[in-house]
Amino acid sequence: MFKDAFIKLDPVQAARMTDLINPKLDIKFDPANASVMVHNLPFYEGHFLVELSKNDQHPPITRAAVCNEKGDVFVLNWTNETIYQLNKKIPILLNEETRAEYVRFFFSYVRGSHGRFLIVDSVDDIDWREEPAPSGRKALGKMIEPMRVKKREKDGTVVFSLCLIFKDSLFQAQAHLKPDGTLSIDDEELLVEDIPVADDLFGQ
Repeated sequence: MFKDAFIKLDPVQAARMTDLINPKLDIKFDPANASVMVHNLPFYEGHFLVELSKNDQHPPITRAAVCNEKGDVFVLNWTNETIYQLNKKIPILLNEETRAEYVRFFFSYVRGSHGRFLIVDSVDDIDWREEPAPSGRKALGKMIEPMRVKKREKDGTVVFSLCLIFKDSLFQAQAHLKPDGTLSIDDEELLVEDIPVADDLFGQ
């Protein structure tokens, strides 16, 4: 999963990063009670993702931004429009090595009024509210297929087949990635609902 590649900053690095990003945010983070994580973004050359979380409340308050070594900060506001603006400004670099990572990034940091579509490649990727019975876990595991390229279209669009968790349901769907980074999904098929997953809520 996308979040597996995050690196947690040490206290000194975290303090420097919060000093850089706080002026751009609607709330302020104190590095003494926040975690600051970074993730390289190969599809935005020279840029990296920073995720800040206040862990002293539930749900944790989380903010994210794309930054570079020059000190530029682009705050993500959980809409696709912010990412599309970055794709033009930085600009985006999509190739065989970066496309899948971008798709995971996109779904991680875009959410609608009812939540996010979260990519799952195996049953181990599901954030359980309560652990299912072994038989139920095994049945779900057989339904989930890792994200893969399904086809390439003449206009450069790459179509991925993937499994998604939305609220408490598991879907299979197609994601259409255009060369400019525009993403859309279709052919959603409900596989199972009422899964005991944790609520997908960001602290606002």
